[in-house]
Amino acid sequence: MKNGSHKPAINAHLGELPPARPGSVAFFANLQYIFFDNQALTDELRATVHTLDSYGGRLLPALGLLWDGPDNILILERPPLPGFHEYLTHSLGLRLPHLLFCGIDDAITPEIENAVRNSPGCFIDGFVTDERLAHLAETTDTPLAGTVDGSHRGNNKYLLHHFLEENGEPIFDTIDAANPDGIAPAGAALAKQGYHHIVIKAAVGASGIGLVRANANNPPPIPAHYFFDGPCLVQGWIDDTLDDITKVTSPSVQFLITEESVHLYDLTDQILSVDSVHEGNIAPPEPPLEPAVSEELLRQAKLTALWLHAQGYRGTGSTDFHLAFHNDGNVDIRICEINARVTGATYPSLLARHFQKGGSWLMRNLLLSDPMESRNVFDQLSQADLLYTPGRKSGVLPVNFNSTPDGLVAKGQFLILGPNHQSLHETMSRTLHQKNLHFTRD
Repeated sequence: MKNGSHKPAINAHLGELPPARPGSVAFFANLQYIFFDNQALTDELRATVHTLDSYGGRLLPALGLLWDGPDNILILERPPLPGFHEYLTHSLGLRLPHLLFCGIDDAITPEIENAVRNSPGCFIDGFVTDERLAHLAETTDTPLAGTVDGSHRGNNKYLLHHFLEENGEPIFDTIDAANPDGIAPAGAALAKQGYHHIVIKAAVGASGIGLVRANANNPPPIPAHYFFDGPCLVQGWIDDTLDDITKVTSPSVQFLITEESVHLYDLTDQILSVDSVHEGNIAPPEPPLEPAVSEELLRQAKLTALWLHAQGYRGTGSTDFHLAFHNDGNVDIRICEINARVTGATYPSLLARHFQKGGSWLMRNLLLSDPMESRNVFDQLSQADLLYTPGRKSGVLPVNFNSTPDGLVAKGQFLILGPNHQSLHETMSRTLHQKNLHFTRD
């Protein structure tokens, strides 16, 4: 093992909130550093997601569920819109962190350094643990929640793929490409195996960045920065256009890794765009998975969680799967990737399992065709008897809002809670048909 020989205890209790980590945290929710030192990938992400500076607000309601200390700090790029603090504290009873702010291109301020330095029992964490956070930890004499190497290795798709291959686990047909010139020959070789399309994966990527789906016989030029962290994986793309495949799905197991334990606490189904970009999650998967399939997902998730622990990674994440259903009823179960960080499913899952043990939840991005003030969104949901409050069987829990330049809500992340899938879809339908909100799916 890379970081010690002991194996952590594994706790697989799907639908239950994992225990909070002891201590407080200063969490840097700044996506500028999600790709470590690969600035070109960050620029791609920022060009794709125009409201990236409000992404970190999703951590506001969930951070107190991850760390049990009294002095959590959340460093954001911009303040949450009005209405959130009152709703999350007064209506939901959540314990919110102290907020500090640091713009994307700004250096860490003396105020942030002093806040970290003066917080007893505090750890430093972020979407990834990079050299910038390591420098702050050294400057303030504050421990990191994980390690730079563990975070970097844990997010490396190339390392994960070859670990699975060496251990005889199900994998995609894959050819390594050491540089851009290797993509076309790899695609041609996979085309000879019967694949119409390939997917090209940079070793480190996220949110669809660093991943390209292409015609196997005519892949586009791949930029050099995709090879920043080593070879790209070129893999045969499996979908229902291939013979004998009736459908594919992408479930995901949510986990929390600490020094002594691994907690597998939720099983979701990812909602993906045609380009395989994450748009939301539903839990449990719909339709329900066969018990044997769920058991195999957990077996593979446990294996990869132990691998992550051995790399030195500590924190939340997800193991994403690819399920290919055949005409004869057989199902191929393969791991797509591990996301060793707070993901798009982390915060809704934590909130859902905090407010209801078991049950169902749905997280979706919703657009407002007519942007409005944030307090008005809360008021309209409340007046329609849709706004979730503790004790309700179902409802809509706004998690975060993305704003227009003049501070109006243009888009939000909304968590729908309910006892079963039917209640989720009924609540979603009611939400989409509100006359004064004009929601549309993203």
